[in-house]
Amino acid sequence: MAGNIYRTSRGDAVDMDNLRLNNEKTIAIGNMKVNARGDELGPGGKIIKTRSEVMQEYHQLNTAVADEDTPVGSSSQLKVTDAELELEQSQLLTPTASDQPIGTPEEQQEQIEQQEKYSKPRGSFAASLAEETEVNQELLEPASKTNTDGGISRI
Repeated sequence: MAGNIYRTSRGDAVDMDNLRLNNEKTIAIGNMKVNARGDELGPGGKIIKTRSEVMQEYHQLNTAVADEDTPVGSSSQLKVTDAELELEQSQLLTPTASDQPIGTPEEQQEQIEQQEKYSKPRGSFAASLAEETEVNQELLEPASKTNTDGGISRI
């Protein structure tokens, strides 16, 4: 404990362990509603859960040790049955109401044609850079070199 005594620039000795012990019941600044020790506080600053209870709860939820029931390397919670997989695939292939054209037959035909016209871009970024493109740029007239109003032309 004597290892945490520090000297300030003015030469005063500060015992950090003693400071921690004297102020552990002080309410911490912030919105976590805890004291300096780590106890959860309720209305009026009364202790609801001690620091040890909070840590036990945390370690029960976040254990690094595998359960005895589940062998290491298996993920029984993430297994999907074949029936669930087929159901999901059938839902993906079934058109929904939003996919159906809306309006008169002419409007429906127009919507279908617009959907057919749009093609999703394919290829990689490198392929798009490798394509030859032609850039047309109009030349601008140069600014006049003489100042017509007689004031400052450049700062």
